[in-house]
Amino acid sequence: MLAACSGAPEEDTYAIANGVNAEVGGIEVRSLLVVSAAESEPGRVLGTLFNRSQEPVEVTIADPDDKVSVAVKGDSSHEFDTNPAILESVEDIPGSRVTLTISAGPDSQELQVPVLDGTLEAYRPYLPLR
Repeated sequence: MLAACSGAPEEDTYAIANGVNAEVGGIEVRSLLVVSAAESEPGRVLGTLFNRSQEPVEVTIADPDDKVSVAVKGDSSHEFDTNPAILESVEDIPGSRVTLTISAGPDSQELQVPVLDGTLEAYRPYLPLR
């Protein structure tokens, strides 16, 4: 009898962390979440953007009253843990989900993204200072 192991097909990716995954305009969004101390306080975006194309792509992450934009170089990634992106006011309490619109080129998608606070020690360093 022969047996073998194989990885999951690429289209079967799933979030292994607390954030959400998506694909928008050729950009892979992985483990996206927001860290905020409280409702109506600033929130820091965490997660990673992957650009598998050779061309740079401008990516915008927006909530109803604020947005941040980043340029993701061709065939590279943009990690928010080392490249801070702050939304000025997150209108949802930690433990809930906030609606963020992710735009890459002409494409956009709304995502329900978790809002976390510093309860979990791993996220405390990412709480925005007021």
